Amino acid sequence: MRKSTLLFGFMLATALGAENVAEKAKYKRSEALNQIVYLDVPLRNFSSEKPELAKEFEEVKRRYAVALSFFFEDNFVESYKIFLDVQNSLEKLYEQLSLFYIDRTNVVLQQSVKEATEIEIRFNRRAPFATQKIGKKREAGVRNTIPDKKETKLEQRLYDPTDIHYLYDKKAMMDNIDYGYMQLGQAKVARQKAMDLEKWLEKGKAMPPTMKKSRIETYRAVIDLCRQAKINGIMVMQLNRIYDNYELQTKFKDNYFMREKRLDPVFDFAIPDEYVKDASDSRNAIHDHNERIMVKGEDPAKIAREDRKPIPKAQRFGTTAGGASDNKPKP
Repeated sequence: MRKSTLLFGFMLATALGAENVAEKAKYKRSEALNQIVYLDVPLRNFSSEKPELAKEFEEVKRRYAVALSFFFEDNFVESYKIFLDVQNSLEKLYEQLSLFYIDRTNVVLQQSVKEATEIEIRFNRRAPFATQKIGKKREAGVRNTIPDKKETKLEQRLYDPTDIHYLYDKKAMMDNIDYGYMQLGQAKVARQKAMDLEKWLEKGKAMPPTMKKSRIETYRAVIDLCRQAKINGIMVMQLNRIYDNYELQTKFKDNYFMREKRLDPVFDFAIPDEYVKDASDSRNAIHDHNERIMVKGEDPAKIAREDRKPIPKAQRFGTTAGGASDNKPKP
């Protein structure tokens, strides 16, 4: 009786342990999938700037697929081990990508500061633009109200009337720069705190998966802050070029996707070409896809098919030239 009780207890403990690993694998699978999905848009937009990160991302997706095959085989122990390995790779990817976003945001904000500084100097309230006078009392463009025997002509302005908007847009530009640098500063602090997490561990102790998850979420928040900061920096450039979009009314008047109230960056001539990709990315959109669909009129289904890269038969069936397949997923 005692032996049967011990045997039953051992079997129950084994079953509970197996269920625990299955739950861990299930949750780790969900975490990894969410983290991979988030990286898809940034690495598609900036694959040319960071080709090494795009290559690592493809390897991470391959490893995730292997872990998923073990998961569906109910081999939860092996799948959980590979999901942890995927998480370690994703952590490094997020760390490098967050640094790239900080550097990229710095470039955007520096350009916006350069443009705003020129405007602040040219259109200051003490500058000739705002204090232009003709004679002692009469301002430019104003008729003399003193009766005169001769007809008083309207004096020609010594400035471009289209520049008037700078007098009230100047404050909005400075506010956007202020918010942008505030968000960039928060992103730098958050990233540094995530990198310093090892300080809270005992010497020689490995970082647990829960802490790695927290670190990845912090890197993700850094990327979101940088995206918002870039939006503020790009807004400065848009305010500096508000008349550049007038030709939209004729060039894209029949385009279904062109909406002036919420203008997509692919149509916005007020955004410099080198920062259009950043504007699309800040909306979590793939710039190349939007340009091909909205501007060039390509079929979205065709683009989706191109994204699904065909796998050669030799690779699909695990065979090589002269080699046989063992029909087993490779870890």
